[in-house]
Amino acid sequence: MKQSLRLSSLLHPASPHWSARLHVTPAKLTPFWRNWLYDQGSLTARLIALSPGQFSVECLKEGYGLPSPLEQKELRMSPSQRVWFREVTLKLNGAPVVYARTAVPLSAVNGKMTRLQHLGNRSLGSFLFSEPSLQREPLKVSHCKANTLGLTWCRRSVFRINQRPLMVSEAFSPNLLSFI
Repeated sequence: MKQSLRLSSLLHPASPHWSARLHVTPAKLTPFWRNWLYDQGSLTARLIALSPGQFSVECLKEGYGLPSPLEQKELRMSPSQRVWFREVTLKLNGAPVVYARTAVPLSAVNGKMTRLQHLGNRSLGSFLFSEPSLQREPLKVSHCKANTLGLTWCRRSVFRINQRPLMVSEAFSPNLLSFI
């Protein structure tokens, strides 16, 4: 991924086209994209099943910062509150198939949630879907902002673990089609 490309601006454009705004309903998507974008299960598990032994995670960037305007809204934060964030590429056989960003309000990074800061190149899904208190708000789907990576569709969802929120945004690469 080029240094100049900010994943948060790609996934959270200033004028988002999320399903709630432009009515990108599942019925308007091709069966392939509907199946991948609206799947409620672990994306990690699904990618591993698609290409056993070929899944990897590359952590591109993580740290503390300000949330995007969309993260502020979805996580019910004020503009001055900070988040811990992590941006990764999920790969199959070395090819990027998903770009993802996780944002957690700093006030929620305690207890079990501190484990998120130590994932390194491990998947978020391996942590999230092992938590018994996990709750997921409805998925929202959008076209991606025009980009040099060829990413066209993204989705986002807010999860809660013990009532503490985190937002996950994922953009899907057309490379995924070559593994189907």
